[in-house]
Amino acid sequence: MLRIDILDVESAYTSPFRRAAVTVRSRASADASTLVVTSKSTGSIPFAADNPRVEITHLLRAGVTRPHLDRTAGATWLAMVHDSIRALGGVVATSVEEPTVGRNHYRVGVRLRDDMPLRILFNAAAFLVAGAEQQDSLMLDAVFVDVPGGVVYRRAGLRVATAAELNQPLDDRHLRRLTAEERRDVAYHQPSRLGDLLFNWFD
Repeated sequence: MLRIDILDVESAYTSPFRRAAVTVRSRASADASTLVVTSKSTGSIPFAADNPRVEITHLLRAGVTRPHLDRTAGATWLAMVHDSIRALGGVVATSVEEPTVGRNHYRVGVRLRDDMPLRILFNAAAFLVAGAEQQDSLMLDAVFVDVPGGVVYRRAGLRVATAAELNQPLDDRHLRRLTAEERRDVAYHQPSRLGDLLFNWFD
């Protein structure tokens, strides 16, 4: 059993997350990789187990492009950010920004041991983690990078996207399971890559 203590990271989080001791445990099922997150405030929720054999395109479903707040999933992701960056000798450099109009994902700034600034992104609707270069806020298209310390997130049942996956060209097959409203957003904003859809700026 992997216990994730959120108490020491709450001060870095700017949302109304309450202090919660989150436990990640294996669920007895045919799929041994299935995980459940339990929190005192929200109960149990299933997490998307990270399976490298499952293509990232399978995470595309109705609502995945919309801003999605998930207190328990967000707290788990943030705890893993702290654990992974600390293990690499870096620091978490900014407070967390929640999904909102104009950004469908969580993001937080980190600084690695070599002083390289990055952002760690989280799409809570898909339980998907990504990395991106730190850019001016006016820059819409992210420069995706591989997530440092990705194995830490996988242990918590989160899916970690590679830069190569996110840079895949977007085509019509990626849009089939989205809602009509989401497809209209795509037609208007015209994202060119899969990552631009999953970690978007749609308003």
